[in-house]
Amino acid sequence: MERQSLYERFKLLSWQQQIGNIASTLASISRYADSPAYDELTKLSLREAALAIDWCVPNVPQQFLLDLAMMHRELLAWWQVFPVEPRSLLSLHTRHQSDRLLVMAGLMIGVDCDLQSIDGLSESNRLDSLGVSVIKETVVSA
Repeated sequence: MERQSLYERFKLLSWQQQIGNIASTLASISRYADSPAYDELTKLSLREAALAIDWCVPNVPQQFLLDLAMMHRELLAWWQVFPVEPRSLLSLHTRHQSDRLLVMAGLMIGVDCDLQSIDGLSESNRLDSLGVSVIKETVVSA
């Protein structure tokens, strides 16, 4: 039932907000992937991001569908093998994908290749200032 509740709220968002939520989940994965203490949260978040991509596909402009399909495939591949070494590779990859999604949705203008990690508070403020509604929930799925 928790998944259905999350889906009901998620589908009410615009496609840009949905992409922003996925970007936020990927940024969280990036922050926590390096720490074994967060392995369960990281694995759940990988699955949550893939599920959210499934949910947003009907709303996203067609020119972004191939990118989303590739991200979906990558997330499920990471989910199947996690935890994996080097963890920093997953962290770097999800940070890059998060930024890529924000650009795709028009929520961030351009990405500096040397972009440093943004702490959680400044990221939250950045998304809030852009009018992105972030769902702060992790879905446990079978």
